[in-house]
Amino acid sequence: MDKMMGNPWFLRIIALVLAILLFVSVKSDLEKNNMNTTSTSVEVLRDVPVEVYYDDENSVVTGVPETVTVNIEGPSQQVFSTKVMKDYKVFIDLREVTFGKHTVEFSTENFSDKLKVRIDPVNVDVVIEERVSQEFSVDLDMNESLLAENYIVKSYDMEPKKVIVTGAKSIIDSIGYVKATIVRDEGINKSFEQEASIRVLDADLNKLDVTAEPKTVQVKVYVEEYSKEVPVVLASKGVPKEGVTVNGLSTDVKNIRLYGPRTVIDKIGQLQVDVDVSKLEVTSSFDLKLAIPDGVTRLSLDKIKITADVTPAPTPDTEEGQEETVSTVEEKSFENVTIAVKGLPSLLVSNFETPTDGTVSVVAKGTPEALENVQLNNVSVYVDAENAEIGEVTLPIQVDGPSDIEWGTSASEAKLTIKEA
Repeated sequence: MDKMMGNPWFLRIIALVLAILLFVSVKSDLEKNNMNTTSTSVEVLRDVPVEVYYDDENSVVTGVPETVTVNIEGPSQQVFSTKVMKDYKVFIDLREVTFGKHTVEFSTENFSDKLKVRIDPVNVDVVIEERVSQEFSVDLDMNESLLAENYIVKSYDMEPKKVIVTGAKSIIDSIGYVKATIVRDEGINKSFEQEASIRVLDADLNKLDVTAEPKTVQVKVYVEEYSKEVPVVLASKGVPKEGVTVNGLSTDVKNIRLYGPRTVIDKIGQLQVDVDVSKLEVTSSFDLKLAIPDGVTRLSLDKIKITADVTPAPTPDTEEGQEETVSTVEEKSFENVTIAVKGLPSLLVSNFETPTDGTVSVVAKGTPEALENVQLNNVSVYVDAENAEIGEVTLPIQVDGPSDIEWGTSASEAKLTIKEA
């Protein structure tokens, strides 16, 4: 071994082998680095935000997508660096573009010159319009299904009542509704106050791309139990005392409101108030507590004032002729008197169900002198349908005639079917 190491040719061969190995190793590394430097790759950058430059004080731009897809191709190192750094930008510059519809291309910034950049889509159709502002009244938008059963919205207050809506002129012109939307849990059975968001809609209830100022309003919603107003009808109950004549009963309360379930309230056409005439002796006014009909939860009034027109019993010292005059009451009848329907809106018509021919018999009670001048042309028999609703209703039959006559009809109520003309 020592002999070989001392041989100069052996050392030269060893040196040559080492030089070859070193050359091969260095060349391999150089080729590898060169391959990494010159290789290309492709990357897809998705959901890249689009910036738009325009005169946002006087114009509105529509049609620009919020994001685009960017494809880049180039040296792998540049592609990787661009993807990681994310310092690039995609934008559209419309500052020098006039009002109207235009097809424009996207521009980019901060992409290396060594990269091929392609944007999908390549271009886009945009519309530039005049920016306008207009004041609109706000309506309440509340789903009635949120209300508890048999409750309704009586009224509401809103502050402010109007808002300023800003957007493209064509969109402002298409506004159909501006609504304050109530978002709340179901089962509402009492009044409430809350902040409501503004929604701007077209005639087909599609939401429009505009801004409202303010964005919310304060709303007070007044909720109450379902109710309906019906006429008050007085009915005599009992028999007057001997010698006492009840000429008539009246009240200043013409209508009263009933509260309760809709299925119950809608079937009630009037509130009959029974007045006990057995205790009346002289003309007087008195308060009468009202009875609540079955199924009705409450009335708008607890009591009403009744005025009774009474002719008292004659005193013992009454002259015979006077006594005869006071106590003598006669009757006069009129057959087949047509019942008029008053107060019915012009767009509605009515048909009598009962009485089927729409007529009744009318009986007039009074002194012979009073009855002598009574004729049908100064008597009106009618039902008041001013507050009647479409469908089948029952209304009291009323008589207008001379006040010194007590009037009666063969039927106290008439049933009608009301429908659109």
